[in-house]
Amino acid sequence: MNFYVVLALLSALCMASSGIIARYSGLGAAELTFYRLFVGAFCLALLLLARGQLKVLTHKPDWHVWLNGVLLASFMLCFLQAIQTISLANAIMLVYLAPPLTSLAAHWLFHEKLNLASSLCIVFAMLGFAMLQQFQLDLALTPAQLPGFGYGLLSLLAYSAFLLLNRKPDPAQSLYQRTFYQLAIGALCVLPFWQDAALPASADLPWILLAGIFPGFLAILWALTALQHLPTRVYGTLAYIEPVAVILAGWLLFQENLSLLQISGVLLILACGIAQTLFARPSQKA
Repeated sequence: MNFYVVLALLSALCMASSGIIARYSGLGAAELTFYRLFVGAFCLALLLLARGQLKVLTHKPDWHVWLNGVLLASFMLCFLQAIQTISLANAIMLVYLAPPLTSLAAHWLFHEKLNLASSLCIVFAMLGFAMLQQFQLDLALTPAQLPGFGYGLLSLLAYSAFLLLNRKPDPAQSLYQRTFYQLAIGALCVLPFWQDAALPASADLPWILLAGIFPGFLAILWALTALQHLPTRVYGTLAYIEPVAVILAGWLLFQENLSLLQISGVLLILACGIAQTLFARPSQKA
């Protein structure tokens, strides 16, 4: 189990790198999302080629894989649309309701026991996340903000469905095959939203490669691997490490202020992740 916990943590850190790459590169949101998914799929194909396993991609993906590719692109694009009309804090808070929502759904759909201790870990992880945001939520929505709120909800639902469908994949579909096609299908879904698409400038190539390798290839592959082996409640709690990494990166790289409240939120999320992992150990048989 420890190995998959490490993969979940590494995936969260790689996911967090997308914000750093976006700030340094200056690439547009749809453009960066496309390269993140497309180059990620290409990197995975290169890995399979090097290992002599490229033939796994010849197996036809089932409808779950196609749907997951659409959901992957939908959750990213809907989030980008949401922040056009509502605050970033509100949009992020909506998206990060996905881990507890997914854990609750898994309790009923997959009979993954959600006891008092694990439920408290999720609640306190959410509290820690709110502390990272310094409780800055604009709950007074205007009519102009309603579309953004709707996109935020769609992003939440797409992310939750993506996690649930990847929790119980078809055993006939290999991990590498599922990951490749989800990345590739997601890239194709993003492409129509990239206006004025053109070949990248040479100065952008390093950032494009970084986006494809870290928040694309490695983040998604490790996330799907961990999600397949960890209880949903454990993976969901560990997912809050991503905003922790974003906050710390802003402090280290961009000289952003880190308040005592935010530091407390970081420590609370870390404590919840450790506790959730320890609580899950006795129930792990394989």
